[in-house]
Amino acid sequence: MNATVKSARVKIGRRFAGRRALITGGASGIGFATAARIIAEGGDVAVIDLDPEALRRSREALKLQFAERCDVRYAGEIEGAVETAARALGGSIDFLVNAAGIYRIKAVLDLAPDEWDDVFAVNLRGTYLASRAVGRRMIETGTGGSIVNLSSIAALVADAQEPAAHYNASKAGVIALTKQMAVEWAPHRIRVNAVCPGLINTPMLRMMDNPETGAAYVENFVPLRRLGSADEVASTIAFLLSDEAAYITAVAIPIDGGLTAC
Repeated sequence: MNATVKSARVKIGRRFAGRRALITGGASGIGFATAARIIAEGGDVAVIDLDPEALRRSREALKLQFAERCDVRYAGEIEGAVETAARALGGSIDFLVNAAGIYRIKAVLDLAPDEWDDVFAVNLRGTYLASRAVGRRMIETGTGGSIVNLSSIAALVADAQEPAAHYNASKAGVIALTKQMAVEWAPHRIRVNAVCPGLINTPMLRMMDNPETGAAYVENFVPLRRLGSADEVASTIAFLLSDEAAYITAVAIPIDGGLTAC
């Protein structure tokens, strides 16, 4: 069994020419792959992230017009970043991708309230704050737009091998938030969807900390018998952002090699 990443081979077009995107957590992992994909298809991208070194690398690698540090837990920082990013991009923000997130493993009985709050503050509160700031601008300008939130298959299934109730619950909240924003903002031509990645080969993946155990898990539980890649998730996000998905809103799509079907 080969558990290494096989990047999706896709034809790159110009779907995003003249369009502007803001990506939270866009300096690494799925956020970075999504930024690269949008740029490759002609779009302009602004990135916010908490990691200054990752921001520096992403700014250089992607020649970003805007890549700044921002803590998505705080409304003032998010609102300021959205305003500054819009100016840097030279117009309204057409797309938002909420990729900022943290993953922690701890059993429920060992989980402290502060640890619960920390995960919710980034994963759910951060998604809400960024979506509110961008959604408000989309409504005020009348431009409409598309938002994609990163949830997880952890919102859909539990896993005793990696207990993470705080993470799982926060990502389930992202799906509920996605659906509610989608129905509230549909009259303003704003679509809101979510993706639920499974075992994706990014810095956040903990399953492969022990390569032997991780490989056995992939072999036994993932029908496609390999890890996914950040590029493969970015492809689905790009589709949901694009006009090709113009009649799709309020969905949460698993990208998991069939894991949740088992």
